[in-house]
Amino acid sequence: MRIESNQASEARAIPAPPPTATAQRSFHSFVQQQRLGATEARTLLGNAWTSVTGSPAQPQTSALLTAHWALETDSGRCMPGHNFAGIKAAPGAAGKSFLTVEGHGGSRREVNARFRVYESAEAGALDYVRLLTTRYPDAVAAARAGDSAGFARALARGGYFTAAPEAYAAGLSQRLATLEHGTADHGLMAPPAGSLSRTALEGLLRAFRGPANG
Repeated sequence: MRIESNQASEARAIPAPPPTATAQRSFHSFVQQQRLGATEARTLLGNAWTSVTGSPAQPQTSALLTAHWALETDSGRCMPGHNFAGIKAAPGAAGKSFLTVEGHGGSRREVNARFRVYESAEAGALDYVRLLTTRYPDAVAAARAGDSAGFARALARGGYFTAAPEAYAAGLSQRLATLEHGTADHGLMAPPAGSLSRTALEGLLRAFRGPANG
């Protein structure tokens, strides 16, 4: 769930709709019919990390990036245009408009926002890692160490998301723990109903995708 435009992307993207285009669907209503699995996402993110940084991704780094992907996309169920982490489109850049919700608490509001779109999952993964290295160096350092709390703090400082920082960090930690327990090949599982992490995740997903149409 991004609030800062990606202005450094080199990924080739699908042509954008006219700037005045109105969102026709919400992120909540956009569900992938053939969703990317966690194992494939992890491979693509590891390859992108190696390509961008010039060094292989360590297991803890791949795991953390995959957990972030899972949090932002509901484990691949919601990633229109192969967008790995809700990256918004800069003015004039290729993208597609959706209804979404930004902020939390009293500042929560529904808006039309344009998100980056890509021709392939490979391009989406590359753009995501490029964005981290360009805009969020502290998050990159945390990813190298597999530090999910530090990663979330760095993203919060940089304005990556509009959710409550503690809820975002809890959601990321839960996704990482689930991934590390070997459930990646079956889709990252949600926390138990009623738990703090489950509540945080549900709020984050509503904020990222927006309310359903109709």
